[in-house]
Amino acid sequence: MIKADRLLATFLTILRLDSYHPREMPVVDALRTKLERVGLELTLDKHGNLLGFWPGRGAGAGQEPVLLCAHMDTVQPTAGMEPIVRDGAVHSDGTSVLGADDKAAVAAIVEALEALADTGESHPPVEVLFTVGEDVGHIGSKAFDVTPVRSRMAFVPDADGPVGQIVLAAPWATGVRVRFHGRAAHAGMDPQNGRSSLSMAARAIDRMKLGRIDDQTTTNVGTLAGGQAVNIVPPEAELVFQVRSLDHQKHDRHLDAMLDCCRQGAAAFGGRLEHEVVGGTQGYRFDPDAAVIRRAESAARAARLEPKHIVTCGGSDANELNAKGLATCVLSVGYRDIHTHIESMPIDQLNQLARFCAELMRGK
Repeated sequence: MIKADRLLATFLTILRLDSYHPREMPVVDALRTKLERVGLELTLDKHGNLLGFWPGRGAGAGQEPVLLCAHMDTVQPTAGMEPIVRDGAVHSDGTSVLGADDKAAVAAIVEALEALADTGESHPPVEVLFTVGEDVGHIGSKAFDVTPVRSRMAFVPDADGPVGQIVLAAPWATGVRVRFHGRAAHAGMDPQNGRSSLSMAARAIDRMKLGRIDDQTTTNVGTLAGGQAVNIVPPEAELVFQVRSLDHQKHDRHLDAMLDCCRQGAAAFGGRLEHEVVGGTQGYRFDPDAAVIRRAESAARAARLEPKHIVTCGGSDANELNAKGLATCVLSVGYRDIHTHIESMPIDQLNQLARFCAELMRGK
């Protein structure tokens, strides 16, 4: 049913398009003809998200619809990259990332639609959602209005690991920007009257528990900046930290603890601070018996895959869709070394993902 040559051609075509947000429109244009040929009714929202609805056919027309979602953007850089097919995989040419995250899923979903259309068999209604700006903060899915969506469950192929893995849980995550306010002074003639903001930040970081806290929780200080010149006690400094946890209570507890370290750091050097949340996602956790998980397992087996449950500390569009009330499960794609110049996508995994997506759409 899946046409491997057509799938590979679609994948290579969209890989060659530089679609770092907000430059996803060339991908939309490349997909539009294929989707309209299948018979999807397409809507492009003001944010650039593409939603398609494919009416059911035959005996499947009265069944519940299902939605499949993938993001069209990639991390930087991809401009001018020429994908190379060798040794059973698609590779970056070494000048940039490949963009299999998440263009492998985009291509697999499109091929699944085309393959089902080719057979003429009955199928339930199908919806597809191709989002923008996922890699820079879930911009498209955060802004997406789920009101037009008719499905009650959705699937997002956007995780590493072999095809057939089903993600049960993803983390709560919060980023915080902290600004330390001290007092400037001449570092040679009057340092005693200064209040070093960098010392405040350093004390705060020294008190923090960072890295892998436990099997559910991680913390990180991502950036630190401040100061004006070597002969000035630095009056202003800023750090940005993040907390992730698969446990909501642990997330909140470690978030409070890191902010408390910042308060202690400021107090230790006679300064003050202010902070703001600069990004975050709501986590989720599914019971293995949840309907969306059972649907994924059934489709995996129909595609001759052995389903396996996993959890991830990575966020995705699924975090945003779940937060909006749409039960959404993440699936593994099979890509390797994503976000690096040695990124690759095994062709057998690409074909398996397309079969998996087709079985999700068939709903049997």
